[in-house]
Order: sequence, then structure tokens, then C-alpha cells
Amino acid sequence: MTVTPQLIDEFERGPVRVRSAVSGLSQADLTARPGPGDWSILEVVVHLADSDCLSIDRMKRILIEDNPPLLYADETEYIRRLFPHEQSCEDALLIMEVERRQFARVLRKLPPEAFDRFGTHNRKGRVTLGEMVGGYVQHIDNHLVYIQEKCKRLGK
Repeated sequence: MTVTPQLIDEFERGPVRVRSAVSGLSQADLTARPGPGDWSILEVVVHLADSDCLSIDRMKRILIEDNPPLLYADETEYIRRLFPHEQSCEDALLIMEVERRQFARVLRKLPPEAFDRFGTHNRKGRVTLGEMVGGYVQHIDNHLVYIQEKCKRLGK
């Protein structure tokens, strides 16, 4: 995948878009589960923060190691076992914003060939840095649709 400065900008802006989508929601709104889908808005935001922590670590390892192993993380178990409703939406957003802003600085300094570096995911196989950057732009896009649907069902 070709990684452009615009794609890196989108990667960096993703958490700001999530913040905008949840702005003004109460704790009750954040933890409600208006169907369809099992997760609350807060669970989605915490999932995005957890996922970013893992993905940025994976991308860093792709940059500093040759073909590092990239292990699967069960997102459902993260939500089931790590008490997302006891976590802070604000802190999750802040974690994402800071991590992406900081890592975007790295991405902007890389030569184009660095985005062809890869690791091997134990379920997906070979994954390049460029694919991961694009994938995590899309990851937020996908979850924003879910958040927007939940907001509509809440009348927000």
C-alpha cells in the first residue's frame, strides 16, 4: 500500500474524529447498549484505544526488527475481562490522540521503502507497515459508523 502524507494525516486525525462523535454524551449514553451490536459506545472507544496500543507497538517492531511475529489479540476478551465500563472515555481518547500524534511524527520521517517492511501475524500472515497504517485509518472509520448508529438509536 502506498502511504501518502494525506494518509498519515488521516491516521493522526482518527481519534479527533472519535472524540467529535462522542462529544456531549453522558456516562449513561456511553454505557447504553441500544442494538444492534453488543458493545456500548464506551466499549468501542476503549477497544479503539487498546487496539491502537497494540497496533503501534506492532508497527514499531516492524520498523526495528526483521519480520517480527505479530500475535493475535482477542478483542472480545479484552472487552469481557478488562472492565471497559470502569475505564474513562476521556482517558481512552487522550491515549489514542497522543499515541497517534507521536507515531505520526515517526511515519512522516520514514523513506517510502520503510512502508514495505513487514511482520508475520499468526492469523493474517504477512502484513506490511503500509497495510497497517491504512488498516488503522479504516479501523476508526468502521467503528465511527457503529458509534453513529448507536447515537441515532439514543436519539443523539
